[in-house]
Amino acid sequence: MSSNSRNSIDNSEKLDEFTNNSTNVLTNIESAEEKRLLKKIDLRIIPLVTLLYTLSFLDRGYVLFEVPSNIALIKIKPSIWISTLMVGWGIIMTGMAFVKNFSELMAVRFLLGAFESGLFPGVVFYLTKWYKKSERTYRISLFFSGATIAGAFNGLLAYAITNLDGKFNLHGWQWLFILDGVMTVIVAFFSYFLISDYAETASWLTEDERKLAVDRLRYDGGHAHTTHFDKHQILRAFKDSKIYIYMCLYFCLLVTLYSFSFFVPTIVNGLGFNTVISQLLSTPPFVLGCISCLVIAKLSDNFGVRSPYLLFCILVSIFGYAILIVPNASTPAKYTAVCIVGLGAFPTIPTMLAWLTNNLAGDSKRAVGTAMVIAWGNIGGVISAQIYRSSDAPAYKTGHSIALSLLVVAVIITIIQHYLLKRINKYKLENPELFLKGSNGDASHLGDSHPSFIYGL
Repeated sequence: MSSNSRNSIDNSEKLDEFTNNSTNVLTNIESAEEKRLLKKIDLRIIPLVTLLYTLSFLDRGYVLFEVPSNIALIKIKPSIWISTLMVGWGIIMTGMAFVKNFSELMAVRFLLGAFESGLFPGVVFYLTKWYKKSERTYRISLFFSGATIAGAFNGLLAYAITNLDGKFNLHGWQWLFILDGVMTVIVAFFSYFLISDYAETASWLTEDERKLAVDRLRYDGGHAHTTHFDKHQILRAFKDSKIYIYMCLYFCLLVTLYSFSFFVPTIVNGLGFNTVISQLLSTPPFVLGCISCLVIAKLSDNFGVRSPYLLFCILVSIFGYAILIVPNASTPAKYTAVCIVGLGAFPTIPTMLAWLTNNLAGDSKRAVGTAMVIAWGNIGGVISAQIYRSSDAPAYKTGHSIALSLLVVAVIITIIQHYLLKRINKYKLENPELFLKGSNGDASHLGDSHPSFIYGL
């Protein structure tokens, strides 16, 4: 018997053994005990990460540091790494109040981005350490929506803080940076003690709960479940074509969402409303978007698919932008279109990120792949600030057309990714030995390339 055939038999035997040993775990997974555990985890994890993300909501545009930060997060406890990042950006934020010239501002802004960059991809990866694939869309949506709603009040907070103008000979904008930075440092101090690193070490869980929390994730990941640092998986992330497809998809979605979020008041103002009314009418699209986030996430998790719901949301946004481009549409119709765009645009990000993380197995590959996608998307954050130009007021046809075009591209990319993943799943079922070639009997580093790992659609 050849060594390759022997290895295939060995791996098949391991798969059977894993399935048999997991029967008891599966029984636990379907029990009321797990539902109680999930509620406990939700109450402990989601509010805290939402608060942390809200504190970083002020700034965007970092690209270089997401991947190194997530690699560090594999090896360093989340309570240490995330809290240290927060202390760093809190101190730097405070220091921004005292910059004297443009060079100092750019230097401090660069450092601020370096520290803040690790939070969003870090939190997304951190959630995968607590939740199964069938639970992630809703949890990502919870913290994403919570931070978005909180961010809607940033303007009111900033207005209140700028009223301190002149106190202790400091300008209002200086107070804004000082108080924001000090608040971040204070929260970071408590985060060292409040962030729970991993389920197996969570002191607020009982011994049985810790075992269930670990077992359910191990069963969910199957043979692809690995938690140790693995440089082979990191290299696999950089060679994985599906990650680059996700990067292009995320870029299209993020340019659209960021441009919409940044310019909703401007777009509404262009419909003929004054500045105050425009600010007030900017709130409903955000609220509707956050509600649709949670509804779509719940449906997506319950039915176990991501791409159909992602496509639906993109098409809803396309419909909204199409109305906005129509020159003779009435003001009520155009404002309704703005709300429709919000309904479709906001759920695309958590749905897409859940689809991504569900299809990356092995902690090292998932951490790096997630960071790669988010880093590339943040380039879109820079572009999104440029597509709505004052010269295009009041119709902003150019900005709407660019957003609509990117969404059309996103539809095409989503369909292509769905097809490719479905085809790979077919190959895995028809010829699993092909995916074990070169493993030399050790398939632990294969991650989602393992034939037992079926990609989510």
